[in-house]
Amino acid sequence: MLQPQEYEIVDDVPYQRGQHSHHFKSITTNKLLHSRPLPNVTPVFQNKLPNSPGKTSVGLLVDFPPNSSTPPHTHGGAAISVYVIKGTVLNKMNDGPTRVIPAGGTWFEAPGCHHRTSDNFSTTEPAQILATMVVDTKVVEEGGMAALVVLDPEYADIRLG
Repeated sequence: MLQPQEYEIVDDVPYQRGQHSHHFKSITTNKLLHSRPLPNVTPVFQNKLPNSPGKTSVGLLVDFPPNSSTPPHTHGGAAISVYVIKGTVLNKMNDGPTRVIPAGGTWFEAPGCHHRTSDNFSTTEPAQILATMVVDTKVVEEGGMAALVVLDPEYADIRLG
């Protein structure tokens, strides 16, 4: 399995940890985020888990056009396993390091995780991920799919499709 590479942020630019010689891509700022393309989110499955009463498994296929960016968000208390199907994504959770994760790479988001950066690393090629969530059934039944990607308040006017 491919392992993500850790990057540190220096002057708002991610650099491979321990190296400061290669400029990769600027991290998004609130001002720029509104002008970048958004990913397309498609629900692909939803199943109540009979061995875990009150829990539902939901699969979301996320297609990132080139240079696309998702605003900072949480996931309604879900535990999430993510697999990068194609392309390369830039990922930052909570106060952890920013990581560049290529096709075949994975990550896990614990319930309550604040997903600060979820971007297509490429400005020319698309990327795609499959996010498998385990969430309280009540969250899905009461809030629908919109309850699974809860954007930070300053981005409330943005709608993911």
